[in-house]
Amino acid sequence: MSAVQHIFPLNQIGAWVIEGKKVSENMSEPLLSIVNRLEKLVACDTRNPPRAMDSAHPIVAVLRDELPGFAVGITDMGGGCLQILARRGAPETLINVHMDTVPAAPDWTHSPFEMQRGETRVIGLGTCDIKGAAACAIEAALRTDAPAAFLFTTDEENGAGLCVNDFAAQDHGFTRVIVSEPTCATAVFSHRGIASFEARFAGVSRHGSDARCIDESAISRAANWLQAVGDMARASEREGGDLPGVRFNAGRIEGGIKPNICAPDCNLRFGVRPGPQHGIADVARELKALAPDEHWAGFEMLYTLPALSPMGETGKAARDYASALGLPAGDPVDFWTEAALFAAAGTPVFVFGPGDIAQAHTVDEWVSHEQLNAAFAVYEKVFANHD
Repeated sequence: MSAVQHIFPLNQIGAWVIEGKKVSENMSEPLLSIVNRLEKLVACDTRNPPRAMDSAHPIVAVLRDELPGFAVGITDMGGGCLQILARRGAPETLINVHMDTVPAAPDWTHSPFEMQRGETRVIGLGTCDIKGAAACAIEAALRTDAPAAFLFTTDEENGAGLCVNDFAAQDHGFTRVIVSEPTCATAVFSHRGIASFEARFAGVSRHGSDARCIDESAISRAANWLQAVGDMARASEREGGDLPGVRFNAGRIEGGIKPNICAPDCNLRFGVRPGPQHGIADVARELKALAPDEHWAGFEMLYTLPALSPMGETGKAARDYASALGLPAGDPVDFWTEAALFAAAGTPVFVFGPGDIAQAHTVDEWVSHEQLNAAFAVYEKVFANHD
């Protein structure tokens, strides 16, 4: 074991992480360079929340250093929302990568900001979602002098997409976009939309011994509505197609006063994820209709973001470009991406990146060497085409 410096057991992964010379010797030169770049990106704490990023954040300095020869412009939108546009020449293709991550769970086996190097993978917060893509794309760009452009953003994980929404609404001269998310190095052209709601149920305040409480408690009314929504959502899965039905998640519920008082109020936060064939306004009406009008004290959509569809001229242009790169088409996905915002602005776009979404947002998040290599090979083609 003289060539091995440290060995770390990883829970929930079932592999040993071996650091030091032995791992480096088993890597190709491009992969080693990619991993070295990725280590610098992981070391930057970009958790969202707390959304504490501004133009002085270390991630900005690291990206500047990693992109010599690129003009790097920063637009600070406030509230932790940064647009970092790095451009060399006048490319047609823009590669979009969000640099923010979710918060780390408390039971990581090591610091989430100290990347661990394994024989077949690297582990660290953001390696899969989606700093690994940034490292691969930067490495590919720096191995050529072709035109290249990156948009790095810091607010994707808050679900509002303010940076991309603002950017996509302006003409920056790009004719197509690759949005980076974990897709197992395939091109994804379709995913669900997303909407967030707040529902407020009204009840009747009375003594908890009254037989009417079972029907007139706001909490009981919310529970009955949730059961009806569950039945509707499960039935909608039988519609068929690539993204059938409407996914539903009850995220937070609170209300009532104490056990001996019939609850006069109950508030519920929930999310829905419809496929491209479902209009969110129609879904909202169907959901509200599952309870009588007198049960509602309020029903409000907090925000909505569109689905991504492969249809129309924009979808065809995206598919044609992916085909020109030799990219296999991946299945539609249930998770939302900011590709939908570019598509809504009329820009051909597809989703692509190394890693599996199953590893995203997990304890001891990881991405495999195989996936990094596969993504790097695709980005090489992007720049080899010279747009």
